[in-house]
Amino acid sequence: MNRLIQLVGALALVMTATFAQAQGKIAVVDTAEVFQKMPQRDVVRNQLQNEFASRVKEVQQLEQQGRSFVEKQQKDMAFMNDSQKAEAQKKLNDMQATFVQKARSLEQDRAKREQEERQKMLSRIKGAIDDITKAQGLDLVIERGAVIYVNPALDITQQVISRVSK
Repeated sequence: MNRLIQLVGALALVMTATFAQAQGKIAVVDTAEVFQKMPQRDVVRNQLQNEFASRVKEVQQLEQQGRSFVEKQQKDMAFMNDSQKAEAQKKLNDMQATFVQKARSLEQDRAKREQEERQKMLSRIKGAIDDITKAQGLDLVIERGAVIYVNPALDITQQVISRVSK
C-alpha cells in the first residue's frame, strides 16, 4: 500500500513538472479565422471565377436554350404530328445530355481547382505557424476549436494572419 502511494506521488510530481515546463510554450491558433482573413483568398476566388467564366457562360447558355426549346415545343405540340414530336423529344434528350455532361464536368473541374488552391493556402498557413513556433520557441500549438478556454495571451492567430498577409 505504501509503495502504491509513493508511485502515485511520484507520478503526480512528474506530471506537474512536465506541465509546468510546457507552460509558456503552448499556443493556440484558429486556422479557420486565418483562412477567412487571408487577402489571398479573394484573389484566388477572382482568379478561379475568371478561369471558369467561359465554361459557366456556356452551361448557362445551354440551360437557356433548353428552356426556350421546351417552351416552343409546348406551344407547337398541338400542331405537330407523331414523327415531329419524336424528333423534338430526341433533340431535347440530346440537349439535356449535353447540358448535364458539361455542367458535371465544370463542377468537377472547379472543385478540383478550388481544392488545389485551398491546399496552397493551408500550406502557407502551416508555414507561418511553423515560423512563429520556431521564433517563439513553442513546444505545442493547438487548434482553437480543440480547447474550451484559452488565455488570450496564448493565441497566435493574429500573428499568423499578419504573417500570411505579407
